[in-house]
Amino acid sequence: MRRIALIVLTMTGMLWASLALAALPRSPEGDWLTGRGGAVVRIAPCAGGTGLCGHIVGIVLDHGDAMPMDWQGRSQCGFELIRPSVTRSGAEWHGRIVDPRNGSAYHAEFQVTRTGELALRGYLGLPVFGETQHWMRYEGTVPRSCRIDRAQTAGSEVRTNNTGRPGQ
Repeated sequence: MRRIALIVLTMTGMLWASLALAALPRSPEGDWLTGRGGAVVRIAPCAGGTGLCGHIVGIVLDHGDAMPMDWQGRSQCGFELIRPSVTRSGAEWHGRIVDPRNGSAYHAEFQVTRTGELALRGYLGLPVFGETQHWMRYEGTVPRSCRIDRAQTAGSEVRTNNTGRPGQ
């Protein structure tokens, strides 16, 4: 009888622990394949320790393609795409996102969805004037060269729209 009671208590404890973990907000830290599938961005604590930042750590290229440059003529590899972002609710982050091609900066909100995607909305002024991209976790290896063979990302779903809901 004691053995059954111990098993029941153990199972109940495990159930409560799993429910508690499921309720915790999912961290956006990690490597993400951008919505258009052209780069891998690593989201991690900023160097100054305040908030999260996102740097391009991988760029998807075909064999022989040159590394793209930012608007100042530097390699996009290492570019700080997401500027310091802070959490407002524990699950949603707010900061800035910068277009490496022209230096334009936008407000950004992002959070990990229930399906494990990173929903990132960039906008000017008000969120309604923006676009949401759904980034997928990148599970591959990011080489030091920053070059990722396009074949490594084949099959990754790319979804974007301006409604805040997944697109086609």
